[in-house]
Amino acid sequence: MNGTRGGYAHCSTDEQDVVIQTEQLLALGAPENRIYIDRGFSGTTRRNRAGLDQALAAVWDGTVFTVTKFDRFARNMAEANDLLTDLSGRGVHFGLGASVYDWNDPFGRLFLQTLAMVAEFEANLGNLRTREGMALAKKNGKLKGKQPKLPEPARRSIRRRYAEGEVSLADLAVEYSVGRSTIHHIIHGAPETAR
Repeated sequence: MNGTRGGYAHCSTDEQDVVIQTEQLLALGAPENRIYIDRGFSGTTRRNRAGLDQALAAVWDGTVFTVTKFDRFARNMAEANDLLTDLSGRGVHFGLGASVYDWNDPFGRLFLQTLAMVAEFEANLGNLRTREGMALAKKNGKLKGKQPKLPEPARRSIRRRYAEGEVSLADLAVEYSVGRSTIHHIIHGAPETAR
């Protein structure tokens, strides 16, 4: 199929680079101004993926929505199904690398559903490994939870100064370069024991 292509690239962390994906999309015929990118968060769900929303909005009947790898597009079977159904309903084909798939073709649908299932399985397996690793680290005393934003001496000073009426909550937030909610928690929250 030689339809106009719109490309989508995604990387889970800021350290990852989408240069390779972008180069591949360009080589597949997606114009540079029609390649949309999401960086810095998981692709497990569609939430907060502005690049994906833009890419989906930039394709129309007869065009090809293109990704280099299925897991860059979706890692959730239900959302993949919804997105592919929507694209197909608008007459948009799905391009995976150089291949183009028709969601209305039983074999194309089976193949894409299988990829969605594998992508979700891999995401779930990664989450399981992370939880197991964190449980082991916690058991071995290497994971102690979220550390306070300010050291205990600063926290004591904040409580004392606020109790004496020396400064306001807002002034303390500015002075220590933290949010007002952090100062509020230090003043009104349960005191933390020293580690």
